[in-house]
Amino acid sequence: MWPDWKASPTRWRLLWASIASVALPWLAGEFIKTFHQPGLSDEPQRSQMLIDFIVAGSMLFGLTMVLTYAIGCWIMAVMHGPRRDGDAFPAGQGTPMHDD
Repeated sequence: MWPDWKASPTRWRLLWASIASVALPWLAGEFIKTFHQPGLSDEPQRSQMLIDFIVAGSMLFGLTMVLTYAIGCWIMAVMHGPRRDGDAFPAGQGTPMHDD
């Protein structure tokens, strides 16, 4: 039912990148909005809304980049195909191969 997270470090990278692309802009936006309060800024509501729009845009951009990376990883996995092991290299008989 649940995917095997130990098998693929790419899944962990995608998970952490998704979390970071949402959490980091939000934290930065909340920090910046503390400087735009009534009495500290001319139009605090307008500047806080602008910050919210910038944060939402940067979250969307970050998630789009994570999705692009995931699609690229999927394409590479499809292009490589399933792993197939060939026959073992024939053991030498003690004589070098002839160059005919």
